[in-house]
This record gives sequence, structure tokens and C-alpha cells, in this order.
Amino acid sequence: MKARSVAGAAISVVLAMGTAARAQENPFDSVFEIMTQQRGRDSQGCRGCHIVEDPSMAIGPYFGNTQDEVENTLITYGDGILIEGGRDGELAVLLRDGVMPLGGVRWCDAELELLYIWLDTVAPMDTVIAAQ
Repeated sequence: MKARSVAGAAISVVLAMGTAARAQENPFDSVFEIMTQQRGRDSQGCRGCHIVEDPSMAIGPYFGNTQDEVENTLITYGDGILIEGGRDGELAVLLRDGVMPLGGVRWCDAELELLYIWLDTVAPMDTVIAAQ
């Protein structure tokens, strides 16, 4: 019986460590991975338009070239206009409706869910309290 308790405790520790490691990841990691696909007809990426090395070569707003630059720009651009409203904000709507990426492939539900997870951390939806 004692061996089971030790084994159970060891399994719990291993699972907890894995959960803690995932919890410490930046939710933007997955979003950035999608965004940095080279633009093209079969791509959901932003690289080559908004994500470029030389800001003068950007097509539309320049987001940056590194993950930190892009995340910061999305959060701060126009005082947060791209992420304001979270899942119903401008960035989410443009990607969900297939307006962006221009000439590319619309983000699928799984990719949008990754975006929503990140948006929930940086632009939580405002709670509306009804007057009684």
C-alpha cells in the first residue's frame, strides 16, 4: 500500500510540474507562431506585410519583427484599438471574418481560439451590469 502512495505522489508531482510549465508559457507564443508564417495564398501569416525587418517595407500598420515587438504593438497600437473588446475587437473580427490576412487563408476555429486565449489575458471583455 505504501508503494502505491509513493507512486501516486510521484505522479502528482510530475503532472503538477507539467501544468506549472504550461501555465508559465506566454499565450501569445502560439499566436505569434501563426502570425509569422510567410504571407501567401495558403498562409494565415502576417510576415511580409505587418511583420517585417524594415518598417518602411510594411504593408499596412507595422507590427514589428520580433515576438516582443509584435505583442507590444498589438497591445499599444492606437491606444489599444486593435485588441479593445477582446474576442469582439478589431483584430479578432478581421481574422475571424477573413478580411486578414489579405490574400491569405482565414484563421480556422482552433487558431482563433489561440488568439482568444491571448486576448482574454490582455483585453478582458468588459462586464456589463444591467441597471435594476
